[in-house]
Amino acid sequence: MKKYHLFFLAGFLFMLVSQQMMAQNAKPQRWNYGVAAGPQFTNISSPGLPSSPESGVGYIAGLFTEYNLSESFKIRIGLNFDKRAFSSQFTSSWFQFNDSVISRDSYSTYDFSYKLNYATIPLSFIYIKGVDKLKLFVQASVYYSLFIQAQQQGYTDVFIADSDFRHIDHEQYPNINEGHNRKDFTGTTNKLLDVERFNTSDIGFNFFIGVIYDFSEKVGIYLSPGFTASFGRVLENPAYESKWTRIFKVEAGLVYHLK
Repeated sequence: MKKYHLFFLAGFLFMLVSQQMMAQNAKPQRWNYGVAAGPQFTNISSPGLPSSPESGVGYIAGLFTEYNLSESFKIRIGLNFDKRAFSSQFTSSWFQFNDSVISRDSYSTYDFSYKLNYATIPLSFIYIKGVDKLKLFVQASVYYSLFIQAQQQGYTDVFIADSDFRHIDHEQYPNINEGHNRKDFTGTTNKLLDVERFNTSDIGFNFFIGVIYDFSEKVGIYLSPGFTASFGRVLENPAYESKWTRIFKVEAGLVYHLK
């Protein structure tokens, strides 16, 4: 919970500093600020897993401030709560006890889902064109994400058939029993299956194409679908080339034009 408190404190300070900057430097139509939120669809690539992960649904929500460099160009900095998700399932068709004993009566299986929470700071450059109240824009961003924690849900299970139980090395595996040996996972964590630690950060870039409509001189609303390319590892262990892939998001927001 302390990490969530730090996130919201950072958001408050972010807005406070932004408003102070606006108050000191405001010129007509120079500064904007607003809020943004929307769903995102994410997955990971991880050769360390025996089956391909499946995509999950998360979301982003946050604050931003903009400075208009000209009528066509602006720069934006934001602070987002960034939730990304994935899942994976696998069941083996056999179980190998040692070099000489392989059984098709015993097997192992798992089924789990994860939602990873980040605090993300995007820095964006925006090109905008249009007439009257309706405008189109292209937005390119670089971002840095700080891992907060993960939420896990699922289980692992090793099924040992009665006829195979004698092949178990009971000194090495004293807790393995005949039948199902299930372990459930739920709650918060900083590791994948309590084994591999999640990386503490991520970096990458975003690209959006959107439309903004100004209801008045002060307030506008926008919608922008886009994608993210991540360059950081999901897991700390460099042996697993795990990266966030296929990050597609739809962002909507309100913009307040400071006069």
